[in-house]
Amino acid sequence: MRFGDAWNSLRRAQKGKRGVSLYSRWVNRPLGRVFAAAAAAAGIGPNAVTAVSALATVAGLVVIAAVPVTIASGVGAAALLVVGFALDAADGQVARLTGASSRAGEWLDHVVDAGKMVGVHAAVLIGFTGSGRSGGPWLLLPLGYALVAVVLFVGLTLYSLLAPPSGPTPPPSTLRAVLLLPADYGILAVAFVLWGVPDLFIGVYAALLLATTGITALLARKWFRSLAGGSPASA
Repeated sequence: MRFGDAWNSLRRAQKGKRGVSLYSRWVNRPLGRVFAAAAAAAGIGPNAVTAVSALATVAGLVVIAAVPVTIASGVGAAALLVVGFALDAADGQVARLTGASSRAGEWLDHVVDAGKMVGVHAAVLIGFTGSGRSGGPWLLLPLGYALVAVVLFVGLTLYSLLAPPSGPTPPPSTLRAVLLLPADYGILAVAFVLWGVPDLFIGVYAALLLATTGITALLARKWFRSLAGGSPASA
């Protein structure tokens, strides 16, 4: 399969935009589409793309946790995390394009995602300690963020499995896509460009945590009421 053919096929076979933040809609999915087309043209399967995504993410986390805090290390970590996230979007696109979807591949993708949700905040915790911020309040931020991220990830994953059949899908809301931005992993990944300016990064990190906590609470309430009442709710 040629790159151009794969690209055109993927453009016509994208997931719906409902419940997706603007970052994932305008940045992550298009970038993932480039990687997916390249992988398909090179004969690389979806599980291999998932593995490369995990490697890119781990490399970014190592930079955060083990490399001295500088502007360059922050930009490098952000780039690796952004690429890892885009490759995470690419593996599913490769699977759909090549007909190589499998339960094992979906399981692997979710396991890598779960590790990423915890690993990024563990890296921040280690990075804080290494840069001299080992006092109480600094430790609570990544610990709290990890908890919220896991609850959001598990809640969304289980709701997708347990939700009743849905009717016609409403059109996507731009306002909703904007409001979901703080909970998008891609926004957190981009925020690491500020890692080399610790005070500014901590302020942004804390703001994202606060916003994500609110979004998680609202979504959890909506999902619970949907499952309790047997009516579908958009994620």
